[in-house]
Amino acid sequence: MKFEEIKDRAAKAKQDGQEIIVVLGLGFVGTAVVANLARTLTPGGKRMFFCVGLDRDDAAGREKVGRLDVGRSPTYANDPSLETVISAAAKEPRNAVGTTDPRVIGLADVVISCINLDLVREPGQTDVLDCPTAGYAAAMRMVGEHMQPGTLVTIESTLPLGCSDRVLYPALCEGQKKRGVDVVKDPPMLAYCYERVMPGPDYLDSVNNFWRAFAGIDQRSSERAEAFLAKYVNTKQFPLWRHKTIRAAEMGKLLENSYRATNIAFIEEWAKLAERVGVDLFDVVRSIRLRKGTHDNMMLPGLGVGGYCLTKDALLAAFGAQKLLGVEAELPFSRRAILTNEKMPLRAVESVEKHFKGALRGKRAALIGVTYRPGVADTRSSPSEIVAREFVKRGATVVAYDPLVELWEEFPEIPMAKDCASALDQADIVVVCLPDAHYKNYLPELVKQKLARGAIVVDAWSLITDAIGKHCAEHGIELVVYGRGDVPKSTPAPATAAARG
Repeated sequence: MKFEEIKDRAAKAKQDGQEIIVVLGLGFVGTAVVANLARTLTPGGKRMFFCVGLDRDDAAGREKVGRLDVGRSPTYANDPSLETVISAAAKEPRNAVGTTDPRVIGLADVVISCINLDLVREPGQTDVLDCPTAGYAAAMRMVGEHMQPGTLVTIESTLPLGCSDRVLYPALCEGQKKRGVDVVKDPPMLAYCYERVMPGPDYLDSVNNFWRAFAGIDQRSSERAEAFLAKYVNTKQFPLWRHKTIRAAEMGKLLENSYRATNIAFIEEWAKLAERVGVDLFDVVRSIRLRKGTHDNMMLPGLGVGGYCLTKDALLAAFGAQKLLGVEAELPFSRRAILTNEKMPLRAVESVEKHFKGALRGKRAALIGVTYRPGVADTRSSPSEIVAREFVKRGATVVAYDPLVELWEEFPEIPMAKDCASALDQADIVVVCLPDAHYKNYLPELVKQKLARGAIVVDAWSLITDAIGKHCAEHGIELVVYGRGDVPKSTPAPATAAARG
């Protein structure tokens, strides 16, 4: 939408008592924030906010703001309520619009930044790190140049330690100075209110029905941020947590994701031990999880770690501490966890190579599940991608199936089967990458029907063994299950039986 029209609509919204919110970045988080705020009502049943989604003026950004303008979600999520909410917001009073014009920042009462900040590193090491904070600083200078004094700026992105006070706040001040504002007398307000958006069918509700934590650069910023969050977060059920400092809030986001990543890496070494000593680790972990409050978040074995957060956040803490704050950040457990998790998907490839004595050229591999977690249509940093690329590198033909994915954006060369059965047709190799509820009940029977002697199934989630483990052993199908040392052993296949024309 053009600036002049947005300006007129914003003026009318202000007259109706609405706050003007500008959301920077219409990606996975920004889309949820816009939709949630657009549907927020006052106690009297009126719209509380007029929301403007601002994205970059490039092909991808223009497409996102165009979709928002016509009442469609800028980013896909498998939450049916998302499209409904955005569609409603596009109608009268039309309180969610999109633009690439940064002048809308000057209309805002609150600016919410949901810009991605990536960590750059070569796989296999955690010492040489880079994080392009200069781009984020440029965005904050732009915000400062356009925003009115008294505007609150909140950051929802995951940041390196020290980024808020050492990089973003100085840039915001520079922008305000360029605008002619005396930042000593009237300092800009900045708060870090990190997102905890949960992917999946409750994606949209997780914005306001989840525990939120925050902190401001100063007392005034903290109080303003708390008042803003309280307008749309369900604080009766999910009380806000106000950190002591903005740097503590940054650490909170990084620590909670690093904790989960380390938990996953920890269970990997026990999975290997269970396989060696003949124990079912799934049975063991589920029994331990009965200890509520202390052990009920213990992880189960799996293919590996994916998604945007767990693969990098500990290293953002290390990068920020070392590069922005000038202090050591050894973090040996957290760094080792990232390397351990990075190698987990390769175990599947190693098992298959061992089975076929290294001869994978011409073999057909079926990957079941390609998103980074079940029930979530997000393929970023998926462990399945690591497996697929290694198979292709070794000359295997790869086909994949996922009920939520029609085109694998990170690996579009891999054909996506229309259903699980067609993915398994003529397969020499099956890797169960995810325990998706969509196929977990019927997958074992399909394996039984489709696979021939000499094939191999790598099951990272223990979906197959109990149902057809004995069948696989009796029919010469090797079954490898992460964390299961009690899998029935198959009869060795004749030397030529596994080969296909």
